[in-house]
Amino acid sequence: MELQLELIPFHYYNTLGFDVELIDYIDHVDDSIVLEKIKPLYKDGGRPSVDPRTYFRMHYLYFTRPEISSFRQLCKQLVYPKNQAWRNFIGTPNIKDVPVHSSLSHFRKNVTPELFYAILFDLIRQALKLGDFLQPALSGIDSRPVYAHVNGYKKKRCNCENKEICECEKTYSDPDAKVGVQRNKANQNKFFIGYRKHSIVCPTPSGPVTLLSIVLPPDTADIDVLLPLVEKLKQIGELEVEYLAADLGYFSADDQAESLLEYDVAIVTDFKKNTVIPETCSSEGKPECKAGHELIWDGFDKDTYTSWFNGDEDKCMACPLQATCDKQFGFSFEENPFFYGPVPQGSSVQENMLRFRKQVELAFAHESNQLDSVLRHKKVPVKTTEKVQSFFIMRDTFRLIERIIMHVRETVLPKDHVEKIKELQLRQVEQFSLSLAV
Repeated sequence: MELQLELIPFHYYNTLGFDVELIDYIDHVDDSIVLEKIKPLYKDGGRPSVDPRTYFRMHYLYFTRPEISSFRQLCKQLVYPKNQAWRNFIGTPNIKDVPVHSSLSHFRKNVTPELFYAILFDLIRQALKLGDFLQPALSGIDSRPVYAHVNGYKKKRCNCENKEICECEKTYSDPDAKVGVQRNKANQNKFFIGYRKHSIVCPTPSGPVTLLSIVLPPDTADIDVLLPLVEKLKQIGELEVEYLAADLGYFSADDQAESLLEYDVAIVTDFKKNTVIPETCSSEGKPECKAGHELIWDGFDKDTYTSWFNGDEDKCMACPLQATCDKQFGFSFEENPFFYGPVPQGSSVQENMLRFRKQVELAFAHESNQLDSVLRHKKVPVKTTEKVQSFFIMRDTFRLIERIIMHVRETVLPKDHVEKIKELQLRQVEQFSLSLAV
């Protein structure tokens, strides 16, 4: 690999300012899908259009560079002469060709969330080709609040002459923002104004990463988002998720049954205190035989959707019913998805899966901390549901790209990859210093 670094022209690293993140993006991330999906939106004729990858990479800088706090500031930074490497990265070496900040808003407005999803799904498929990176067999699902960029109380924003008697509805400055309830935590209000982001999180060697998200009003019940998320997950195609660990907000027999029968994804949850437990199960939800002995799970048959259990041999030996007992019991999943599913209640398998779900909260906390540098007071800088949805799809996309680069750097590239590029940068500085000294 050292030989390959030496063979690459020196100016290749120089044009990108010896910035390792930018270099690894160009070398290991294929964003041609952006051109493929967005180019058809351009009209024929008129002035030459800007490559959509320019706008896409500008958003990459916005989301990944802590020194950038707004789109307006990003465009100002790009026209500074010292930031030639950034201009080369986005594909506009000439300062006069750098797009203005309003064009970024126009880009997000015209590119629908569905197209952003298509770009994200293509990058997920690229990530699946990397060895030992995404481990989607067991994934998690959860939601978190998103604070809208609003100030003050609701007001009437109509054009009526007398707003005191008109029947127009009061709204916030973001018309789609609503009041939601969040968990009681220290130094945090119970209520918030904004949206709720529902996400599916996948484990990786370096920690959980968000695969995809749906942004909805905060008063939307979690269970109403479960099947849309699973359906969206299946649109990726090559991603095989077998189990989704969820909290009790996603507790629904009908939806859990449909998820397994229609999409082949098993939803793993605990059960609520007021849940009606079958007579064949203990108070903990574990199947028992007629003698009241706890059964041992023997597997789940996906062909017949039957959960199989065996009797405990230690208890069967002294059981008076052993002569008439088959010692093998089958329970239909469709009869009761909570207790006769692919993952039995109270089993060690279920405990491990629900323990993983807590990592989803860690992923949300990590995202929230990262957004401090982008979102002032953690408020999303765009308004309306569609724009907020596009914003967070892009946020998930660039977090995935960062993880891809990190994984490639740890598993494919030589250990001294970063140091090698820094060494080339120092060599250039020394060459310039010598010429000035002469």
